[in-house]
Amino acid sequence: MKRFIQKFGITIYLLVLMLHLFAQLLGYTSIQFGTKLILLPLLMLFFYVQPFFATAPKSKYFILIGLFGSFLGDAFLLSDAYFIPGMIAFMTTHIFNILFFHPIKPSEGKLKRKYFIALFLLTAFCVFVYSFLKDAMGGLIYPVLVYMILISTSALYTVRVSLNSKAALIADLFWTPGMLFFIASDTVLAFNKFYWSTQSPIDNIGLVTMATYGVAQLLLVKGFQLYFTKEESSQ
Repeated sequence: MKRFIQKFGITIYLLVLMLHLFAQLLGYTSIQFGTKLILLPLLMLFFYVQPFFATAPKSKYFILIGLFGSFLGDAFLLSDAYFIPGMIAFMTTHIFNILFFHPIKPSEGKLKRKYFIALFLLTAFCVFVYSFLKDAMGGLIYPVLVYMILISTSALYTVRVSLNSKAALIADLFWTPGMLFFIASDTVLAFNKFYWSTQSPIDNIGLVTMATYGVAQLLLVKGFQLYFTKEESSQ
C-alpha cells in the first residue's frame, strides 16, 4: 500500500480533484463535499509515505501541520457560517509554510532585485484588494487583511527561497507558482463572496476557486517532496 501511494498518490489526487470539479459543475452536492474533504488527506498521506520522511528534519512536521490547517479550512468553508474559522485555519497553513521557508537563506551575492519586485507587487495587491472590498466586507476587512498579509508573506518567502542556489529550481517551478495559484484562488473566493455574488453573479465561479486551489496545493506538496528528497540524497 505504501509503495502504491508513493507511485500513484498524485494521480489519485488529480482524479479526485477532477471528480470534485465535475460534481460541482453538475450540482452533485454530496459528491462535491466528500471529494473536497479527501483532497488534503491524500496529499498528507502522499507526503508521509515518502522514503525520506523517517530521516527528514523536524521541519517536515511544519508541512503536515500546514496541510492539516488547510483540511480544517476546507471543512469549515463547506458552510458560509464558518467563514472566519475557515480563514483562521488557512492562516495556520501560511504560518507553518513561512516557518518552513524561513531557514532557507538566499545564497551569498545573489541578485535580490526579484525579491524587491515581488515585495512591491504583493504590497500593491494587498492595497488593491483592501481598497476595492473594504466597504463590502465591513468589519471582516480586518481579519481578511491579516490573512492577505500572511499569504503574501508566504509567497514572498518562496521568492526569497528562489535566491538560494540549492532550492532555486524547486522554488521557481513549484513553490512560487503554487503560492500564486493559492493567491488567485483566495482572491476569486473573496471577490465572489463580497462583491460578484451580490452585484453580478458569475456562473460556476466556484470551479475557478477550486481548480486553482487544487493546483496550488499540489505544486506546493510536490515541491516539498522534491526538496526533502534532494536534501536526503546530498547527505
